[in-house]
Amino acid sequence: MNLKNKALLGITLTIGALGAHAAFAQAAKAKLSSEQARVLALKAVPGTVLKEELEKEKGVLIYSFKIRPSGAASGQHKEVNLDANTGVVVGIEGDDEKEEGDDKE
Repeated sequence: MNLKNKALLGITLTIGALGAHAAFAQAAKAKLSSEQARVLALKAVPGTVLKEELEKEKGVLIYSFKIRPSGAASGQHKEVNLDANTGVVVGIEGDDEKEEGDDKE
């Protein structure tokens, strides 16, 4: 491996570590655990969680859950957003088409 490739690898690993640290720092600031938030999201939209993430939207820490509602076709899902500190549902969006790039569910 030449010096340029080693430098690029080092930069990539550093950026990856910083990203993981930022995600951990966000999770540490959320008052609700992802498990608690998942229970609340599934109360709002019963079904199967396909994807979940913790993100900051408009300065608010949000858990976002992509859920296939019970009895829905495989390409149908809803996105449930919860305030990560209060557990309040701040939005539910429906999407009846499979998103480009999604894995088979």
